Amino acid sequence: MNASIQFHPVHGEHIKLSRNNTVAKRVDSFCKGICFSNRIVQIREKVYVRLLNKSVQWTGFLRLGVTTCDPNTHRTSSSLPRHACPDLTCRPGYWAKCVPENCFDVTNKLTYFYVDENGELFLNTPTGEISLLTGIVVQEPLWALLDIYGNCISIELVDDLQQRPVPLNDRFRNINATVTTPFFKDIRNDLSPLPFILVHSPSITFLSSPSNTASNQSIVLYDNTKNTDGLVFFSEPLTINSGLLLQIVSILSPNESSLRPTTASASNSLTSHIQFGLTNCIIKDLIRTKEFPFDIEQINNRSEFWIIQDFKLGNKTTIDRDDEFLFTFNQDGIIEYSHNNSKLKDFIHVDPNLNYYPFLVFKGDIVAIRSIGYLKTLEKCRSLQQIHPLTKFNQELSSTINNNDNNVNNKSIGIKDESDSKLNHECTVCFDRKRDTVLIPCGHICLCYSCADELYQRGTKQCPICRATITSINKVYLA
Repeated sequence: MNASIQFHPVHGEHIKLSRNNTVAKRVDSFCKGICFSNRIVQIREKVYVRLLNKSVQWTGFLRLGVTTCDPNTHRTSSSLPRHACPDLTCRPGYWAKCVPENCFDVTNKLTYFYVDENGELFLNTPTGEISLLTGIVVQEPLWALLDIYGNCISIELVDDLQQRPVPLNDRFRNINATVTTPFFKDIRNDLSPLPFILVHSPSITFLSSPSNTASNQSIVLYDNTKNTDGLVFFSEPLTINSGLLLQIVSILSPNESSLRPTTASASNSLTSHIQFGLTNCIIKDLIRTKEFPFDIEQINNRSEFWIIQDFKLGNKTTIDRDDEFLFTFNQDGIIEYSHNNSKLKDFIHVDPNLNYYPFLVFKGDIVAIRSIGYLKTLEKCRSLQQIHPLTKFNQELSSTINNNDNNVNNKSIGIKDESDSKLNHECTVCFDRKRDTVLIPCGHICLCYSCADELYQRGTKQCPICRATITSINKVYLA
């Protein structure tokens, strides 16, 4: 369950809080009673309000609404205006309206309000729910806005008395917020934080702790029960010679979903899971104009550059919890990817003269992802890619051969015979592409052309089988 809603410590000048910040009382005049919730309220989360005390000497009553503006922006009570309506509602990001006094039940004086996914605020009355406000921007975080005005003297925020769906943060409370990089640990110290931005589609939220009202913008949660795609943007562009590292932190178990691929043939088309995208839009401009294309189907109708590609895998057949994906951008305009520290492979080709903001599209089983960080240079990453697995492979092979120097020739012949019998099998370095390149002069066919070229151009220039010096390579085509 979400932590109980309390009043935010930022409030109007005439407000006094009590009972662990669940009761707000206006102690003077009829105005300067603006209050906020201490945390973000979720879509369709009911905010229960109990009327404690009222007067008959004023006109007007309680005003209820929401705001997309963090209450912390009003650092002092003097920065808040006298009234919510119209002093705040005339500003962007504030919605509020007067509540009729008869909306509170005469027996328990309790009501509630909530915002749905269409941006409509509903208020409970003795005769049923009514629509109080429309046009609310639900793609941004919302805080409750309450103005204890006129004849309304004091109110209390109380816990939801009805059963609610389990919130995302409760479903994922076992997520470890500590950053770990089991696969890319060699570059961990070169990573800078890369949070997601707070503007996102309604099915997206951020991990938060009941003891901390602040959201963790490095872990994004996707509510796949809403049957809508989740869209979230990164805060920094992916520029030339940079990269970003992601980690899967929660995914539905196989018995929870029938969409998860279980065969190699399905592994390269994960449209039911997650997608990676790029746009040359300036994200700050989109935030300012509030024109985010949350309808994924309409992205291609926009004038800017947008591209979306399904996540792809390395040597595995499924995406699992703790899997890591690295996306890099090289000077040739190629976005490359690496899955669990596999060899970097081509992913997307774009114009290298532009800056691109990356974003993610959630579509199914993957329900939580962590942004581990931003890699501002690729030198170390590429050097590690050259060292692993080529050097590791040669070191292991050398160790085996040196343990019995008297049988070097026999072992080389045995390995050669095994290689010859598996010409159609995988490359002995990347274990991904087929062996299709002969090493000259030894004649061994044990590598794909890509790995052979890398070994010859930038590696040891030694055959992985017999350690003969490679003078040239030649791709072969088996009939």
